[in-house]
Amino acid sequence: MISYPTWRNLFYSLADRHPDCIMLNFTIKLISDAGFTDEISSVSTASQQIDVFSRILKASVASILRFRGSSLEHIISDLVKLVCSSKHTYFYTIALLHQASKDRGTGYKLRYLIQELECRARSMGRDTCYITLAMCGAAAYPTIYQSLTSMLTLSKNALNSGDVTTLFQLYSEEDPPPVAFLRLPQLFELLIDALYRPLSFRINAEHIDKYIYVLAYGVSVTERWDGDQRRTVNTKRLEQTINAIEKTQKLVKLDDAQEWLSNIELVFKYLKYPVVSMGIVTYCEHVTMDESYFKGVSDTVPLHLIMIDEIANNHPLHHDTVFRFLKQLFERSHEHLQELEQIEIRKMIIDRMVHLLCVGHVIPVIQYMRFCLDSETVDKSLIRHFAAEVMEVTTSPYSKEFIAEFLPIAKNPDVTASLRNINESDSISQFIEYCGG
Repeated sequence: MISYPTWRNLFYSLADRHPDCIMLNFTIKLISDAGFTDEISSVSTASQQIDVFSRILKASVASILRFRGSSLEHIISDLVKLVCSSKHTYFYTIALLHQASKDRGTGYKLRYLIQELECRARSMGRDTCYITLAMCGAAAYPTIYQSLTSMLTLSKNALNSGDVTTLFQLYSEEDPPPVAFLRLPQLFELLIDALYRPLSFRINAEHIDKYIYVLAYGVSVTERWDGDQRRTVNTKRLEQTINAIEKTQKLVKLDDAQEWLSNIELVFKYLKYPVVSMGIVTYCEHVTMDESYFKGVSDTVPLHLIMIDEIANNHPLHHDTVFRFLKQLFERSHEHLQELEQIEIRKMIIDRMVHLLCVGHVIPVIQYMRFCLDSETVDKSLIRHFAAEVMEVTTSPYSKEFIAEFLPIAKNPDVTASLRNINESDSISQFIEYCGG
């Protein structure tokens, strides 16, 4: 029976509905032994058997390391569901990945995967703080361990000046602790929020330099290790990073359009720093929440969106963050504006998405617009505008992924009929012909 896909799918469905059934759990093991490991990564009962779980984990991690596409979401989401099914599977996975991340060849990819699992587990309500700190060795430094746990546990998840001051003092010493203790996504998020989200967190003026120093140290200082011995601490970029954060953070707190414009050249220079770019995205998210933000700007691109374009230019690793921000902006209701104004604003946001496509974030952007078309959640004229813009900035040869996602949009008569001409010399017709009709 397990040699047929139909029966296997039935067993997966039954196993999810009856996780305590011994016969179904045994069947899942047989399916895994038969070599269908890739199919059962999203089956919750697979986490109950260590050999099955280990086999799925190995296959999933190998898929991630080999992956060359545009989005890992479909692989990571299944892995997260499996790994976070219990405390034991989460700890087991993080411990294995942490050990494997010491490899110089693939270590950086595995460290990224660890951080992604930690972030997703935290968003699901799991308290990952103690495991994270144990894995990076913070327990050997009691003062740091206490300061970090008092801010990063799920029940707290907030900064306080006392603990930030402690971190500042320790990392200002001649022989500072390892920088790895500061390189925690949760800590970075809290620091960036405190510094770049107006009114979100009031920092006492006498402590703000310490917040900036801790953030700058974490993102700019590098170390060279020989086994367990640290050979060098490179702080060459620390002062530059502190300066960049200080200048842009002051502009955020002033929140004055004229100040931004008069310093725009300097701002664009500092946007080359990844940490500053993340801070500016955070700031833009806050500013654009105001209902009055788009009043009177339907015919011009606001400065904040120009900065978002520049961030997309400079930082490929920020494309997901920028795209998430643009989607939120696109989907937001603008009921206080007239209908034509709303359409113009959404066209402006689509133009930002097309720019993101131009700098490499291709498939996720097209998939999103196709979703908007299929779900009929937006006006067809917006999809038409998107299709016309995409055809203007792309040319053959087209990848199979691109064709699979964009062809349904190009072939939809409600979207592209007005973009095509009788002699089929237009770009939409030529694209369809290229794809074989």
